[in-house]
Amino acid sequence: MTDVPPGSGKFTRIPRTSGSPGVDVRAKLRDSVQAIEAFLHHAVASGRDAFRRNSPAYASGSMAVIRAAALFETGEFDDLLTETPADVRQALRTLRNIASRSGYRSMDDDILWVTLTRDLPPHVASWRRAAFD
Repeated sequence: MTDVPPGSGKFTRIPRTSGSPGVDVRAKLRDSVQAIEAFLHHAVASGRDAFRRNSPAYASGSMAVIRAAALFETGEFDDLLTETPADVRQALRTLRNIASRSGYRSMDDDILWVTLTRDLPPHVASWRRAAFD
């Protein structure tokens, strides 16, 4: 892309990198895991009845999935997250794509709830061990 002057209202895409020099990858993973845990907790804390479209809990649940899928986008954390199976990584990407690109109207709320309450927590616990051990 060409350089665009600041304040021109144009979006300039910056290429993704797998890491920044001098940045501790484990510390970055810790930050990411803590964010995922916070979103996950907020999403499920008030129960299934409070988890409905356009609610803060629903938005938090979607962000938990989006942040979880982001762990596998660049390969930066691959050496630390070896316990996460490829099918789980793909499922997170698929759910993230639905949440972020298709919008909530395409989301199966019951599947998202089960993902947040049953499927995702064991993986988050594994990522926590990898980040903090």
